[in-house]
Amino acid sequence: MLSFRRHSSAAVIIAWVVMATFSSAQTAQDFRFSVQSQLVEVYLTVTNGKRLVPHLKASDFKVTEDGMPVSIDRLDNQDVPLQIALMCDLSESIRESLKAIQDAAAAFVESMTPEDRVTLILFNSEIRIFPQKTDDRRPILNEIRSAQAGGMTKLYDSLMVGMKYLDGKSGRKAIVCFTDGQDTSGTSSRIAVLNAAARYGYPIYTIGAGAALELSSLKIILRDFAEVNSGRALFIENMRKLREAFAEIRAELRSAYVLNYYTRIPADGRWHDLNVTTLDPALEVHSRKGFFARAMTTTSTPGNRSPLAAQQRNQWNPRRPLR
Repeated sequence: MLSFRRHSSAAVIIAWVVMATFSSAQTAQDFRFSVQSQLVEVYLTVTNGKRLVPHLKASDFKVTEDGMPVSIDRLDNQDVPLQIALMCDLSESIRESLKAIQDAAAAFVESMTPEDRVTLILFNSEIRIFPQKTDDRRPILNEIRSAQAGGMTKLYDSLMVGMKYLDGKSGRKAIVCFTDGQDTSGTSSRIAVLNAAARYGYPIYTIGAGAALELSSLKIILRDFAEVNSGRALFIENMRKLREAFAEIRAELRSAYVLNYYTRIPADGRWHDLNVTTLDPALEVHSRKGFFARAMTTTSTPGNRSPLAAQQRNQWNPRRPLR
């Protein structure tokens, strides 16, 4: 039984979670004197004007890390299945629009290919997860259609749960989160979500609708989530446009790439700039602007602050302070 919350806006957040780490087996002593190899996965889309450009190859791209060129290991294109976490906020304020939300979410699930995987995350005052364990999506569709509205919104907590859940799973990962407004419950903060998104690397897409969008703070939050990893923020005037918004997001996901390369940056826990371009100057690449390297879990002292402590500062990205 679900319970949900009262609010006045609608938002869909898709977040792609795309950062993994790799290191060879080492003793603790070896680790102190060697450089760790970290696999960086960069979700990206390419456009020519407003048109999405699929079917590019690794040789079509150039990547620089802190201004230095790096070699691309591989490029996952449209042949690699999607791994989607569909997050639905069914708070009290969407009660009158529940049918439209259910229809749009169900249509999105049904539009996936047989190879794609969808995990449904329903949240309000609670968070419930329904993974797709087989090719049969009927259990997820049943959960969508039987969901009830009510309660509050653990928006930030649910995003943290979704990112962690997809970590380590195969495929071109994304989080889809529908919410009707700002966070009103839970323990996580906006900064914590931004920090986590920057580390996982999943792009976040947001779709907002409703009266709450008149609040500039909500639009800023949704745009901030979208811009962390070069996603998009979409705003619609009424719930009848929600299915179209889902379809627009699906089209972008279908055309997305995941670029993989190994960095030799040490495990310093710091932010490092990243730039991805194509050899064709007419094409524009949309990808995240950097990443946090892995942090060594050392014990900090007053004279030796660990990288993990630096990650808790009040800005998710040193290159771009919060507004």
